[in-house]
Amino acid sequence: MEAIQRVLPDGLPVSIQVVIATLVLGVVWSLVTAERPFAGFPVITVDGQSPTKTWLWHGREAIAEGLRRFSGPFQVMTGTGPKIILPNKFADELRNHPALDFNKAFAKDFMVNYPGFEAHRLGLQNEHLISETVRVKLTQSLNLVTDDLVDETAASVHDVFGESEEWTTRLIREDMLEVVARLSSRVFLGRELCRNRRWLDIAKSYTVDSFLVSRLMRAVPAFLRPLAYLLIPQATSLRRAVRDARKLINPEVERRKAAVNAALAAGEKPPKVADTIGWMYEVAKGKDADYVAGQLSLTMAAIHTTTESTCSALLDICEYPEVAQQLREEIIEVIGKNGWAKTSLYKLKLMDSFLKEGQRFRPMGTTTMHRHVEKDLELSDGTVLPKGSRIMVASNFMDPAIYAEPEKFDAARFLKMRQQPGQENSWQFVTTSPAHTLFGHGQHACPGRFFASNEVKIALCHLLLKYDWRFVPEEGRPPPRVFESVYAVDQKSKIQARRRRAEIDLDSI
Repeated sequence: MEAIQRVLPDGLPVSIQVVIATLVLGVVWSLVTAERPFAGFPVITVDGQSPTKTWLWHGREAIAEGLRRFSGPFQVMTGTGPKIILPNKFADELRNHPALDFNKAFAKDFMVNYPGFEAHRLGLQNEHLISETVRVKLTQSLNLVTDDLVDETAASVHDVFGESEEWTTRLIREDMLEVVARLSSRVFLGRELCRNRRWLDIAKSYTVDSFLVSRLMRAVPAFLRPLAYLLIPQATSLRRAVRDARKLINPEVERRKAAVNAALAAGEKPPKVADTIGWMYEVAKGKDADYVAGQLSLTMAAIHTTTESTCSALLDICEYPEVAQQLREEIIEVIGKNGWAKTSLYKLKLMDSFLKEGQRFRPMGTTTMHRHVEKDLELSDGTVLPKGSRIMVASNFMDPAIYAEPEKFDAARFLKMRQQPGQENSWQFVTTSPAHTLFGHGQHACPGRFFASNEVKIALCHLLLKYDWRFVPEEGRPPPRVFESVYAVDQKSKIQARRRRAEIDLDSI
């Protein structure tokens, strides 16, 4: 402090001297503690930008440049330190490797030590609670929750999109957030809470705010993050959301616990449940668990990805209008004949292919399989991934050796690939492989992808049969929101919809 005072002009107020000294010391501390690139891995830059700015604003270009220049791993400098990018050829080799940790890969990115990020922190504190609830309980109960999803879809689509037969302009991401929040919450929390206005606001805002605050904090130097956290309005919203969620959910959790304990005390079986509050309680097996953080974690994962998938599908419908009628014909044939039977959604094979092709052609991310390296790991080519490094695997969506004419959108691409001998189950929307890593790959592939697939398909059945869709005249497809290597549907994206006469009544089937 004295050394800093000697170089400052005489007469500066002490308060100003303290602020300047704090900033200088913060800069020095940031430089001293900043994570350096790992030796032996090329650092990618593009367009003369610094390594960090390259990743923040030109992430996709950086990955493409690295894959073009190098046959092996390279690294990018993110806002939270270096990450090593591996070519897709290593996907199978790494997918279940015991030296790699999934949850630790995100600890720095999502600022888990700050209040409001309890849902992100849960994965580090109790990694099995969410994965087992989804992988075992939810996935095994998909047929039980179909009627609830159909019922909530009918109600929410009517409430959000209305009955006007005139073209109306919609902020599609905002609209689909509302629909998906209600669908997910119906299964996660039950009918009463899924329509609670405050819970729906939390479900929508927590997802968006947590990603936004994380992105903003990653974009500033580490020593300024505590200050940035205090100044970002959405950080305040995050803390308020957690507080209000506890007020809404904890009484229901306590009521469920009391019912279970009363049944056990009477020598009876606990009441059957078909929502994630009850399933998490069963998975916890009496151990302490943060059920509110668990619900926020489930909601965050489901809403963020499902809203994105459904919005992208509607944009593709607008861009390729001939596909809309083909999908309607399949819906009429399958749902009209079988209703919402156990196998109906599986039989929507063109829709399944259409969704998978949309994600291949315009993937939300170009990296996957995020992992933290727990100990030095030697790859098959002799490369050693250093302990403590974070890695990602590049996607492979445009490989002409796998996809004929990969630069063309073909809604039936995966339907045709499934028709090849022995390939029926290899190219479904939910199937993972090195060639299609939308849901990750290996033991940490998204456990909720089966639920998400059903949710999107049910929503599309209603949206396609009940409405026509088009881009706003003379505007075309809205540009995506870009950050790092992620392309997402922008919140300002607009398309138009109008009510149509449905060929079959989905609400009464």
